[in-house]
Amino acid sequence: MKNMKRRDFLKLASALSASKAIPVGLGVGALAQQAHADSPDYSAVTVSPPSIMPQVINIFMYGGASELAGNLSNIADINTNSVNSYAEAFGDRILRTEAEALADAGVNDDDWEITPNKFWRSAGGSHMEDMLAAGDMAVYRTIFKKKSPTRSHRESIFMSHKGTTDIESSPGIGSRLALMMQQNANTYSGVATADNLPLGDLDKLVLPFVSFEGDSQTYALDPNNTLPVYLRGLTMDNNFNNPYQRNLFGASSGSESAINSLLQARDAQITSNSAKYGKAYNGFKDREGLESNMDDLSALLSNDNDAGTQSSAEALGITYPGGSFSDQVEAAVTLAIHNPQTLYMAVGTPGLGGWDDHNNGIDRYPDRMNDLMEAVKAGIAHIKASNGVATVGGGNRAHTDNIVINVFGDFGRLVNLNNSGGWDHANNQNLYTFGGQGVRPAKEAAAMGSVVGTTERQGTSKTNNQYTVPVTGTPTFEPMSIAASIYGYFGVTDPERMTSDDKPLENGLP
Repeated sequence: MKNMKRRDFLKLASALSASKAIPVGLGVGALAQQAHADSPDYSAVTVSPPSIMPQVINIFMYGGASELAGNLSNIADINTNSVNSYAEAFGDRILRTEAEALADAGVNDDDWEITPNKFWRSAGGSHMEDMLAAGDMAVYRTIFKKKSPTRSHRESIFMSHKGTTDIESSPGIGSRLALMMQQNANTYSGVATADNLPLGDLDKLVLPFVSFEGDSQTYALDPNNTLPVYLRGLTMDNNFNNPYQRNLFGASSGSESAINSLLQARDAQITSNSAKYGKAYNGFKDREGLESNMDDLSALLSNDNDAGTQSSAEALGITYPGGSFSDQVEAAVTLAIHNPQTLYMAVGTPGLGGWDDHNNGIDRYPDRMNDLMEAVKAGIAHIKASNGVATVGGGNRAHTDNIVINVFGDFGRLVNLNNSGGWDHANNQNLYTFGGQGVRPAKEAAAMGSVVGTTERQGTSKTNNQYTVPVTGTPTFEPMSIAASIYGYFGVTDPERMTSDDKPLENGLP
């Protein structure tokens, strides 16, 4: 990664609060409603402590991506019934497998798009095949809303980020997870992190909840339960600069120095009266320790070729493809690797463009999906190569199979190619999930390296109302199943309490 001001961000973030976090607020404020919803009874949740603390990176494709990159299994039927021909838009290769290309003497060996597992080769399919073959990825092709089959962005985004159909002012997944852990603090205190150190007191954790996408609904607060500031998400902007740094408000380097001098003077005053001002004294001491850890992290997140320094990934021989999204994935993965106390991260897809492909999807979608999967593939390689690396807590990474990466979005899209070269809103979508074999339940771990769920095309031929649905008998999952599985990684055995849904079949992936 190049020219990313992470060191400044991390140092200033630690200096701003002894509570160790710049909290994310309610998020997407223009969309949020203020009606109260029933909150989960976090104290009633049953927790069977995990053997190792998970770390989850949720990558969200705002706008709702087409499922076709991960599901060309119906493409011949889709093309026959589409208003506009896929073969004309993308060439006949989109209807052809590699075996078919090799068998046809009149076709170039590379003139094909359908991979063995029915991925779209040019839309990240080659990378997906590599990860699937290595057992690093599973694809769930039937994330299908039955309970609330809305195609609205607002409701769909909120459901995905809150893990429930009850979205009005209800807490997000990150906040629910934090509140559940707070209610079960004793259960988690002795659980080991990936460097084989005990998790310890929750108020001592370094960056446990982070947003790389700004103000995210995943950290929407619970109006009925107070979440301590130290368990709220800390936000970083898409350029990895600190959005709260003091010079944004006109502070010069001189005033920055003056503020730091005041902090040091205040620290000295409190130290001399440590018995009288115990909490404040401990807060400043915690801040100093955190700042030291953040300095260590920022060094791992940066490179300077002129100075001969390498990022964590480069030192391990891993090369990310570059660009805003790739840099964000690299930062999230590096933070997860070297700080096992970071438990949950929200990531967007900056630099790739939105996924609301009503228009010109044929021009943009394949390249964006390829860039996304190439970056994730580098992230998985980075994770797998990191066993034994030093962590900021003073230990060494003993586990890398506790890091899960999820990729999903608002909803799916129609499979009819419309008159604007795109796809309109629909329901069915894919979940791409990577890594984490060490923290997945047995059935979900067994699914790694495979494709789960089968779809078929439905709708009226030659109209803009064609879509895919799960075939009868295939496993089908509500979007809240993704949230339920995340809670399951952390040892929750009754995730229906967290998702406010009483059907266990739809609360967790198989």
